[in-house]
Amino acid sequence: MISRTKAAYAYIVARTKVMKSKLLKPEDFRKLLNMSFDEIMRFLEETEYKKEIDEMAYKYTGPRLLDYALFTNLAKTYRKIYSVSFGDAKNLVGQYLRRWDVWNIINILRGKNANLPNDVIEETLVPAGEFSSDYIRTLINKDISEIVKELEGTPYHDALSKIGSAPMNVVEDELWKTYYKTLLSIKASDFESRIFMNFMRMEIDLKNVKTLLRLKAEGATTEEIIARIIPGGYELTEDEARKLATMTFDEMVKAMEGFWFWKVSSISDLARTEIEFDKIWIETIAKRASNYPLSILPVLQYIVLKKVEVDDLRILGWGKWYGLPNEEIERQMVIL
Repeated sequence: MISRTKAAYAYIVARTKVMKSKLLKPEDFRKLLNMSFDEIMRFLEETEYKKEIDEMAYKYTGPRLLDYALFTNLAKTYRKIYSVSFGDAKNLVGQYLRRWDVWNIINILRGKNANLPNDVIEETLVPAGEFSSDYIRTLINKDISEIVKELEGTPYHDALSKIGSAPMNVVEDELWKTYYKTLLSIKASDFESRIFMNFMRMEIDLKNVKTLLRLKAEGATTEEIIARIIPGGYELTEDEARKLATMTFDEMVKAMEGFWFWKVSSISDLARTEIEFDKIWIETIAKRASNYPLSILPVLQYIVLKKVEVDDLRILGWGKWYGLPNEEIERQMVIL
């Protein structure tokens, strides 16, 4: 007899599989690369993004309309995944989606610092976490000091209290550390939560390797690099990161051979290498999800793939709008 837990995952995985089937295929992106911006928008009118494009076409045009449609659809999709989940699956999905609360806080702060109008800030937000759309709008209407006060009592307040005494990139780093620390505090008492925890730790590895390489290439000191590292990695622990941070760039690259995420032979273009890491991550999730088909992994896989699709469409749209060559646009995309 199937357990209630397995039944929950069987249901949500089945729903997710239907949603996954509607994602654009690699061949779709290759067709889109040969279209103009207007042709891309007409193509998207025949996809899952039609409703969002139609809703705001009266207000926005060009890539601003594209961004609004993509971010709105992304939030709707993630809320749907959460709404069809139940039991432990719902809790894990909800915890993971709180990353969008951090995303929204950061984008609101950046917008406020740049003196952007509230409606422009709102276009960048994805209300898919714990904070509702209405609550996020109340934050947009406050100034920075009021936002910090409003978020007293949340896990993010300690990081936000550093505003004014620390650079904004440090505050942003602290917000992301808070997010991952909260996730890693989940008690891995059963198989599902252990799978989830390993997924999160591997995601931290990926973020940390990018940080290590980027900061080392920029000439940052060991302590500056370590301060940016997120604790709790899967293989790239804080101790490992500290060892790597003391090395030269070439030594660091050599020393990373053997880590699960390292499949590159050399680095000539750091931005392109980061995209290769993303591809490795997606391939790794796919393998693990196929090994555990009735678990949280196929759901997390879809959540990641949906975000990749949105990112690729934004890169494509903005690139076409500004007339970038196809090769340059494709170089920035994660096409599997």
